[in-house]
Amino acid sequence: MPEILASALHERPVLSTDGRELGTVYNLTMERRTGKLDTLLVDPNGDGVERFDTTDDGYLRIPAEMIESLDDQLMVSL
Repeated sequence: MPEILASALHERPVLSTDGRELGTVYNLTMERRTGKLDTLLVDPNGDGVERFDTTDDGYLRIPAEMIESLDDQLMVSL
């Protein structure tokens, strides 16, 4: 994945590769040692949310390795 500022991801729509709307990016986590993106925290507002772990606040935890593409929205594989 190309370099991108974390601030550019905030509130970006998140869709599955089969077209389901999962929500919008709320925040992200990074690996402390490497600085690599670890997890997207997504504010859910669509289908397919039962496939992911959630935070105590109800945000979806989507592992970074599930990200397929980034354009006007983030596409993740389920």
